[in-house]
Amino acid sequence: MRDIVFIERDPYAPVRHCYAVSKILYQGKSPYQEIQVIESPEFGRMLVLDGVVQLDEKYEFMYHEYLAHVPLHAHPNPENVLIIGGGDGGTLREVLKHETVKRAVLVEIDREVIEVSKKYLPTLSVGFNDPRAIVVNEDGYKYVQDYEKEFDVIIVDSTDPVGFAQVLTTEDFFRFVFRALKDDGMFVAQTESIHYHLEMVRTVQQRLRKVFPIVDLYTSVVPIYAGYWWTYSVGSKKHPVREPVRPVKVKTKIYSEEMHRHAFLPPGFYEKLVKGEFKL
Repeated sequence: MRDIVFIERDPYAPVRHCYAVSKILYQGKSPYQEIQVIESPEFGRMLVLDGVVQLDEKYEFMYHEYLAHVPLHAHPNPENVLIIGGGDGGTLREVLKHETVKRAVLVEIDREVIEVSKKYLPTLSVGFNDPRAIVVNEDGYKYVQDYEKEFDVIIVDSTDPVGFAQVLTTEDFFRFVFRALKDDGMFVAQTESIHYHLEMVRTVQQRLRKVFPIVDLYTSVVPIYAGYWWTYSVGSKKHPVREPVRPVKVKTKIYSEEMHRHAFLPPGFYEKLVKGEFKL
């Protein structure tokens, strides 16, 4: 069988990725979005939402490990973790590697994404079988408003911050998150690429600075995301985030204490970026 050619439909990037696909494993539509699982001879199985690739089996660790382990190792004792989005289970898998975590609540608005991932992406969805995992099918923006000083770490693992995910980058949302965190709590969200989404990265950083006393930005390279140089925005109530405060005992492919430190932008360049002095 000849390879099928899949061309990504990413409306928020100036490039289009094209993938050779050997098989379409699933194609459907939920109340929120189109969902596909395709198989690539190079990247393995890939989850596609509304025409945009969300992850691939080969490189997903370069996103999920950074999103989860940087805040969890910067926090001295993360016991209660909230994940907003992340229905594929990759971030949940990494969070549950930490023995300190007693409860990981995953709030995913689209139940179908979870069910599809359980069936077609078993290497990512293993965490759903962990008794510490609690799954809630609800709007994360609304869910977080019901809590005060409840969580040690809150992680937003959302699709591109547009449409129903756009509210997850607002100042109002960050204030709800701040209230839901304990006194030494920490927040992190994926915030797109420096190359193609610089203004959005800068805007999120500026909004976080209005809410959190400690705000920072770290990055990793994600080969399948348009822009590649991916960012993660952090807001912390008390603890600095540039240094891990606990030894790395979890099994990872790329994350380590050394990679944790090098993930953060140099302070001088970081300030230029936030202040708008760095332009593309």
